[in-house]
Amino acid sequence: MKKKLSGPTLRRLPRYYRIVCEHFERGEEYIRSVEIARRLDVDETQVRKDIAAINYSGKPKIGFNTKEFKAHLESFLDLSNAKKAFLIGAGSLGLALAKYTGFNKYGLDIIALFDVDPHKIGLKIAEKEIFHISEFTEKVCEQDIKIVIIAIPGEEAQKMATLAVNSGIKAIWNFAPINIEVPKEIIVANQDIAADFVILSMKIDENKG
Repeated sequence: MKKKLSGPTLRRLPRYYRIVCEHFERGEEYIRSVEIARRLDVDETQVRKDIAAINYSGKPKIGFNTKEFKAHLESFLDLSNAKKAFLIGAGSLGLALAKYTGFNKYGLDIIALFDVDPHKIGLKIAEKEIFHISEFTEKVCEQDIKIVIIAIPGEEAQKMATLAVNSGIKAIWNFAPINIEVPKEIIVANQDIAADFVILSMKIDENKG
């Protein structure tokens, strides 16, 4: 059984994976914790603690073998087993998410989109068909989907989250600018793009000083 990690550590691991993949693809055999720390602007001691928490270790003064470390992270994060997901919302953001091929590396397979716009129903985006939202529950059952991505305006997000839960969805990646209310057993990850921008903007102002 895998060791339960803290939320911050778990959020850092995919970032470590991205960096290790970059070094591996450049043909670099080893990477040191100090390089990972520098790239992510985190303390090197924290990086070493995170890596030790997933039961991996490198060679003193040499670092981590990129091929082995990459494989260990893929196994620990279960990236080799693709997780099918539905996406609600075929607007600009939803279409961008559907077209993004980088999700495949992390085990996310968006297989269909749902919307209410009659002009979009039946179209295909990156080989993913857009269905009317009225078909959502039926398709969830057919495909045994457990994950849904919500990329719609805030005023409709709660209704869609409730539909998803009632259809059997177990996890929601929410891009809508509201905090959705769901039963406590449902896993929710909120991606607040506007809030991230405000933080970025404030950091720019701080650096001016």
